Amino acid sequence: MNMIRSYRSSRPIENESLKSALSLDGFSAPIISIVGAGGKTTIIRQLAREYEAEGQPAIVTTTTHMWQPDDGFYLSSPDLELLYRMLKHKRPVWAGYPEPDGKMSAFPTAFLEAVRMLAVPVIIEADGAKGQPLKVPGAHEPALWGKTMVLLGVAGLDAVGGRIREVCHRPEEAAAFLGKDMDDRLECEDIAAVGLSDMGMKKSMDPFMKFHIILNKADNAERIRMGERVAGLFAEKGFYNVVLTAG
Repeated sequence: MNMIRSYRSSRPIENESLKSALSLDGFSAPIISIVGAGGKTTIIRQLAREYEAEGQPAIVTTTTHMWQPDDGFYLSSPDLELLYRMLKHKRPVWAGYPEPDGKMSAFPTAFLEAVRMLAVPVIIEADGAKGQPLKVPGAHEPALWGKTMVLLGVAGLDAVGGRIREVCHRPEEAAAFLGKDMDDRLECEDIAAVGLSDMGMKKSMDPFMKFHIILNKADNAERIRMGERVAGLFAEKGFYNVVLTAG
């Protein structure tokens, strides 16, 4: 990533890594779940690369569906002995049943319980968004594992200014949640509303989970301004665990 900026204080802080921006260095083997839209896979790959650069393997998996990897190791069945051998190479291991559409689906929860005992970071995609930059979770979402330690809610800043029907996954539900029409344009205030709602990114979150919001795709000056505007809206609500990312 070419920009990782956190807003944990009164001024933005440039970070060398996503791990440091998310204060993950204090966890030896965190269980990280990622929900929302607008770049979850990008965030997952970045975290996995950062752990690899430190000589630390990570397990990347899903409680729903996610894209199969194009590099690293791929565990296509819940074979713990094979997983253990893969982890010795200190590279990310992607784990899930292969699907015909190029995605992978979740292993049984018993697999997660077993890998939790291996004392390595586990990164879980717990939500799907069909490639859209923003979503409001449905009645059955997210598929958040209760052992999660760190919850990351992701939103793409490319949603701002677009019509809800064009930039939101399940736009009917998003419009109803926001009290808008599907042809209304999405605003910074809408991302803030989804981010801090118990029916938005915080849905199913337990109080002991550490929660961060990542505003992704801040790829130009206009989107950076949007991201700073959203971060300011969060700050007005007393929430400062916000990270702005680009690239």
